[in-house]
Order: sequence, then C-alpha cells, then structure tokens
Amino acid sequence: MAAALLAAATLLGGCDIKSFIDPTEMGRYEKTPLQKPILSSLSSIDRAIDDPADQFANAGEVRPEDLVVVSSDYVIGNGDLVDVSITNLVAEGVESTKTTRVSESGNISLPLVGQIHAQGLTEDQLQTAIAAAYHNANLIQQAQVSVTVAEAQARTFSTLGAVNAPGRYAITQSDFRVLDALVIARDVALNVDTIYIIRRTSSDPGNAPKSPPASEPSATPSPLAPPSGTGSDSLAPRSQGSARPSNVALMSASGDPDNGSSGSGFAFATPEAPSDTRIIRIPLDPLKNGDLRYNIVIRPYDMIIAPQPVVGEYYMGGHVARVGVYSLAARQITLKQAIISAGMLDGFAIPQRTDIIRRIGSEREVYCRVNLDAIFSGTEPDLFLKPYDEVMVGTNILAPFIAAVRGGFRITYGFGFLYDRNFSPLNQGNQ
Repeated sequence: MAAALLAAATLLGGCDIKSFIDPTEMGRYEKTPLQKPILSSLSSIDRAIDDPADQFANAGEVRPEDLVVVSSDYVIGNGDLVDVSITNLVAEGVESTKTTRVSESGNISLPLVGQIHAQGLTEDQLQTAIAAAYHNANLIQQAQVSVTVAEAQARTFSTLGAVNAPGRYAITQSDFRVLDALVIARDVALNVDTIYIIRRTSSDPGNAPKSPPASEPSATPSPLAPPSGTGSDSLAPRSQGSARPSNVALMSASGDPDNGSSGSGFAFATPEAPSDTRIIRIPLDPLKNGDLRYNIVIRPYDMIIAPQPVVGEYYMGGHVARVGVYSLAARQITLKQAIISAGMLDGFAIPQRTDIIRRIGSEREVYCRVNLDAIFSGTEPDLFLKPYDEVMVGTNILAPFIAAVRGGFRITYGFGFLYDRNFSPLNQGNQ
C-alpha cells in the first residue's frame, strides 16, 4: 500500500511536490549569504495596475548639485512683508516708517510716489530704487532709505504628511538642510523610512529664471488688434458654444472628433505632469545613521512629504495553521512574515500553489500565483503585503494521501521505530 502511494506521488506529483517526506518544508539552509530585493508590487502584473496610487513613482535620487549651498542676498518675492524707513519725507531729520506687503504684481505702495516694483530685488536694490523714485519726483534729492524684510514668504519650505508638526517654516540660513527641517518639524512619525521633496527646478543652482530683455516684444497680443493670420470676419461675434479651450477635445457620439454637429459631448484632454518640478527621494535610515550624502540643502518653496504608514488588515486562508485576519499595524509585512505569523503551513499544504488576491481600486481584484517555496528558499524575491490582501495556500489531490503515509511512521526514543497498524498486512487481511 505504501509503495503504491509512493509511486503515485512520484508519477503524478510533478513540480507541485518538493519532497515526499514533507512537501510543506520550506527554507534556505546554506552557509553562503544571499541578498534579495523585497517587491512593493506583484511582479506578474503591471505596476501601474497593482499600485495606481503611487504618486511618487517618478521620484529620482539625490543629485550632486542638491548638496551645493548657494549664498546670496535674499530676493524679495510676492507676499513678503517689508519695513521701509525714509528720512526727511515729512520733515527735516524725521524718519518715516511704513510696513507694507508685496502685492501679487510685485509692487509696494509708498507715500507720494505710489507703486514701486519690488519683486526680484534685494533689500539694497530696493533701497536704491526707492531713493531714485523720490529723487525723480523732486521730493527728496538724497533720500536716506532703509529696507528690511520682516516676513520672507519667498524663503520658506513646507512639511506635510506623517510629520509631528506639519506646516510652513522659514529658511533661516543659506546652509539649511534636511536634518534642520526635520528638527523644526519635530521629526516624522514611527515606521516612516522614506521622505520625498517636491522642488521647483528653478531653485536648482544654475537654473534661476532670467527675465527677457526689455527690447523683446511681448508675446501677448493687444486686446484691440485682431489675431494675426485672420481676416476681418474674425471680429464677428461667435456663439457661446463655439468657444473651445485648448485643453478640451469635443467628441461626437460615435467617438470621432466633433465636426460641428449638435448634441455632441466633450472629453477633457489628459493633464500632463508639470515640467518645472522634480521629486527627490530621501531614505531616512541612512541619513539618520550619518550618511550625509542625503542631507541635501532645502531650497525656497520646497515641499517635504512623509507618506503615511500603511495601515489595514490582510487575510490568511487555506492550508495554514491559523487562518484569520491580521493587522498591518503601520508596518511593512512581507509574505514570509505573514506565513510565519499564521503558524506556517499545515500538513496538506502545497507551497507552490499559493495565490494572493489583491484589491485593485474599489470594485476590482486580481489573482496572482506565487511560489512560497521559491520565496523561502531565496530563488524568488519576497513582497510586501497591502491592505485587503488575501493569501490562500492551496493543496492538491495527493496531499492527503501523502500526509497519511507520512503519519504512519513514527520515531521514538531509544532508536525505536513504530509502524502504524492501519498499514499492517494482517490488519488489511482482516478487513
């Protein structure tokens, strides 16, 4: 009987059975070390499907220029609050002070001279511009002007996400780095191992925007002149429905571009990612352990985002020792850790027949076959589980018989060996 079962298992088991003695045995027991990556998505399906909400998929690594400190005078920007002091404005030897905020158009308003452009100027340059304005107006021939930036809105950074003190903070010095920002934000929450910095490319050294020369003609046409290349009929009134924004494509009911027929719908064009920003990935563990290659300089308008740790539940089913619901608890749990937490496999499990059922969006799910034996032995990479994942460990038709044969042999103390009486020829003859 046992020989027949052994022969059947050998012929019919195929690649689903690793060992007749115990097909549930898994692991890699070798002396040589092995390094394998841990996947954040299922390798057998497209990552765009498995992880459609990964907003940091285009994040890049740190560049050498991110560590360069740019020391220069502060350039006034929109929203800055400046204190302007002018001597001899109201009387000889009397100092007049006004606190004003830079408007969206980049101007400040001063007594008797009106609007003065301040955006893009340093404090010293603005002092010179104000003195020149009063001189040109024949009000003060040699005005003594002092300008101080009280609130530097253009020299700030923001923190968002899993930080203990999110908000907007001032960059207090030119050599202001990531560790300084984490101190101000009172560090990140537990189990956050990566942060991301969204940066304007104009803040990178050498990429400062340059204003066009004064002689360059304006690209905006006059509102009174007809657009170039059009006839006189272009000034004729048009119906309200004929105006089409450049980012809207009208579609007919058949899916073809609208040819002017009535009753057609419209579809918005797919928005494109902004080309003037970049996302920088900063691993926190190496940074906090002294790897200063990641302690980059914080630039104006930088947005530091610490993603919230993943929370939720995953479900273990099939032929594991303890089926049930398990919590991720804001930690990254791998498939191997989940199997160990469930008490490993039972006697009928076939580790090569394991499925992960992963939820995609709110109304879909995907089935993916993984090989637990290959993952435990290190020939295939492990992967992180996500909320709502269902891990189902399967079996095959021979597994119960193999378990029964395996249970018929027992080794006892004193080099004893027992043979189950159910397999005894005498017992079989009596039946």
